[in-house]
Amino acid sequence: MGVIISFINLKGGVGKTTCCANIAGELARENRKVLVIDADPQANLSTLLMGPKRYFDKFGTEEQNNNNAYINTIYQIFLDAMELDESNKKFNYEEAIIKSVVQQTVKGKKLRPLPHLDLLPATYHLMKLEQQIVNYVRSRYAILNKSLEQIKEKYNFVLIDCPPNIYTTTQNSLYASDYYIIPTIPDYLSISGIPLLINTLNKTIEIKKEEKDLSVQLAGILINLLNKQINVHKEGRKRIERLLYLFKEKQWVGEDALIFKNLITSKVDVKKASGNYLPICIDSPRSNSTMEFKNLCHEIIERIS
Repeated sequence: MGVIISFINLKGGVGKTTCCANIAGELARENRKVLVIDADPQANLSTLLMGPKRYFDKFGTEEQNNNNAYINTIYQIFLDAMELDESNKKFNYEEAIIKSVVQQTVKGKKLRPLPHLDLLPATYHLMKLEQQIVNYVRSRYAILNKSLEQIKEKYNFVLIDCPPNIYTTTQNSLYASDYYIIPTIPDYLSISGIPLLINTLNKTIEIKKEEKDLSVQLAGILINLLNKQINVHKEGRKRIERLLYLFKEKQWVGEDALIFKNLITSKVDVKKASGNYLPICIDSPRSNSTMEFKNLCHEIIERIS
């Protein structure tokens, strides 16, 4: 049965989506079956892995207002949960999941270099969810968890890219997860919201404990976009260490929670890979950044084993 990990941070711009995509890519490159779930209405993970042309050819743009485009996305899972008539439910994993999602063109030929990496996409329609679900009270945090029970045994890992908020999709992603990871830049603005984030997430975790007698653990804090030459980043790393000590002291997180030793430094090749709509392990397999993600993946596996 697959381990489910959510990538969460209230702060945008910390590289959460990029980390999720590149960790997924490396896990899949090592022949692990991986499903990535885009839980953000901005659909950046979907666009990154599919490329804009494939994505918009399939789902259209907001301006085109394709009202049926969302049927094969995460949004339909929530719509089906709110639908009382079983005959009106439309979501089907076999149709929704995009298998071997990454495409690479080499000498004019389209290749699928990561056959073990699948995607459950999102569209902008997901923005409507908060207004629609306001009156839904039957285990509203457990919708995604219940749905994923159908397929999680098919994968070694299910990675969920959450939006930079703690609304319905984030709460559902956390509830469905075994672990969560907080990617952050080691600067003041990126770090300052982490106490609020963890304190708020713990409310959802308590609900899961009450309903399922299961918890969700903080696997670790992932330092991303590190610049070793900047004093602010050096100070930020120390501040994260102090915060994690405080969280453990208050019992907000488990004693096993850690700051991952393998850091992701700020390098042009990661941005270039994202611009080519490929995980770094495919776009630049021999780069230092690929090795950083490889080592990080091994550390994550060791942490959750």
